Amino acid sequence: MRTKMSALYRKMLNEPGTVFMPGVYDALTAVLAERAGFDIITHTGYGTAASLLGMPDVGLVSFKEMCDRVTSIARAVNIPLMTDADTGYGNPINVYRTVKEYIGGGAAGLFIEDQVWPKRCGHMAGKRIIPADEMVGKIKAAIDSRNEYDPDFVVGARTDAIATDGFAEALRRGNLYAEAGVDFVFIEAYETVDQMKRAVKEVKKPLMLNLIEGGRTPLIDAQQAQEIGFKFVCFPLTTLLVATRAVSRALEILKKTNSPQGYMNDLTTWSEFNEIIGVPQIRAMEEKYK
Repeated sequence: MRTKMSALYRKMLNEPGTVFMPGVYDALTAVLAERAGFDIITHTGYGTAASLLGMPDVGLVSFKEMCDRVTSIARAVNIPLMTDADTGYGNPINVYRTVKEYIGGGAAGLFIEDQVWPKRCGHMAGKRIIPADEMVGKIKAAIDSRNEYDPDFVVGARTDAIATDGFAEALRRGNLYAEAGVDFVFIEAYETVDQMKRAVKEVKKPLMLNLIEGGRTPLIDAQQAQEIGFKFVCFPLTTLLVATRAVSRALEILKKTNSPQGYMNDLTTWSEFNEIIGVPQIRAMEEKYK
């Protein structure tokens, strides 16, 4: 019997220490993260938009497209999947359904954000946020849905207020969302380490830190994140950026030389890749059911 992933995620939430999560954008990157030894992964909306549409994270991925991606990732691994649910895809009633569908798809938890729809990546310019009381209504709907369909499911709330209204408003919203009952708070796009330290001290719920290579937030190491006191630390775009560089390089060599010899040493072998995606297990099943 498959272990309930939301229960594992909630256990991580309640235990001491900092939890580190790599971002994944499809089933293959999820499998690779699990094989690397991670105990939990986070689904990236930015990576979903890029890999599904070849376009930026500006609210172009539909609710169904995101649910389908969440489901495919969750079913590919045996570790908890924390997910990006954008703004919840509408009003509180929509948020209620979003939580229900993400639970049905196998996610262990999600966060919703307080941006105006269509939203955009938290490290992009031009963001706008909804009134705080409107976001509280969405949070209450998310919690009600969680309680009905899976009480272990972890619900977080993100605020993008630093970019729009300043750090003090982000702190105020963080505590308002904490009082509304979320399991963790996610203040997006810190601008300084001092802001991180203040947030951990002043917001009355566990905090998640989002670290994007090249983004607005200073990149700190694991030890520093633990010392500051973050509960969750995510690296949402690492896999996407690494894959983009590697694929681009191989294609440039192939176009220039019309030969694979220039990138052969960078490839996963055919046999290794078949092992990663489970060909031996399929072969064993074929023999079993002859």
